[in-house]
Amino acid sequence: MVANIARTAATKIPWEKLMKAALRVLIDQTTKLLSKIGGRKPPETDPSSTPESRIAALENYVDGVEQDLKEAVKALEDTATELSILASAGKVLTARVTISLLLSGLAAIVAVACLILLLLHR
Repeated sequence: MVANIARTAATKIPWEKLMKAALRVLIDQTTKLLSKIGGRKPPETDPSSTPESRIAALENYVDGVEQDLKEAVKALEDTATELSILASAGKVLTARVTISLLLSGLAAIVAVACLILLLLHR
């Protein structure tokens, strides 16, 4: 009986809602960063400009894209870390609920046994 209560309590944690919220944040962050990267316009160079100036413009463009990608990777790493922390916290919470319910059941059994012993002793 206590095991069933513990199992029910452990399954009452809204894992689906937590994952939907966390995944929504992950998707929003990814979309925002990818739109920033995708919205970047390639450098416009004059066809009559020197190759060195075109190369410099391309280098600046590539540096900007590289910075955007680094930001995207950092944001995705942070979000993934937060998701793993959330999952770990959920597992810990489930274990704590299970242990507390088992201890409560054990305490109730011990109390009933003590009461029976007390009544039989008289």
